[in-house]
Amino acid sequence: MQLDQAVLSIQFGDIDGDYNCEKVVLFGTPYSPNQPYIQQVELLIHYMDDRKLKFQLDLIGYDLQLFLGDFLKMNQNQILITGRTGGENDAVIVRLYMLEDNRLKLLLDEEDLAKKLTCQAGYINMNGMIGVTCPATGQTFMIDSRGPMTPYAGVRKDLIQPMITTLYTLYPVKQPYEKYYSLQIQQRIIGAHPSDVLGMIQTVIELTQEAPIIKSQRLINFSKM
Repeated sequence: MQLDQAVLSIQFGDIDGDYNCEKVVLFGTPYSPNQPYIQQVELLIHYMDDRKLKFQLDLIGYDLQLFLGDFLKMNQNQILITGRTGGENDAVIVRLYMLEDNRLKLLLDEEDLAKKLTCQAGYINMNGMIGVTCPATGQTFMIDSRGPMTPYAGVRKDLIQPMITTLYTLYPVKQPYEKYYSLQIQQRIIGAHPSDVLGMIQTVIELTQEAPIIKSQRLINFSKM
């Protein structure tokens, strides 16, 4: 059954630097009735003089959202679209675009950010203490995984190593006294099962036209909450 295209989100802002406000609309088609999985995604830019630009996006997923903000310090808005992949390894979807010569230019996606945020985790003793290292910043974090491991014949019974998931949440944020937006990203630290969340690595990314820059990084330790 082919369903009708639906409006997913509407935002207003200056996206081309002409000091006029454009209307930006995100459209998508549900995969099936009562199904939040969205396909056939399109972006419409509607100008004050009634001109329109429409772009088909190579994008599918759940909970697709639209946000306009100046991430690149250009005194005009870029277009941020976020969503989720769904499934057991549910992760965030990210697309950051800018309008250039009436064309939509992709600046950043979740793969670009994931390459920047490659942290590793592993047990460092038999009491369940975990070490998390983040090469991009050179930081190391320690986290207690809620109790000792059970030794058996001189080895740990639970051999499943903790891991850092790919990007789990992403929010546009504006720091105090700054006019431009940054991205706040969270990655889960999980144990033997995806539902066993031990903590999160929270990173704030500043975007530039060359490459994303890590502004800050911290551990959210669930074992202390």
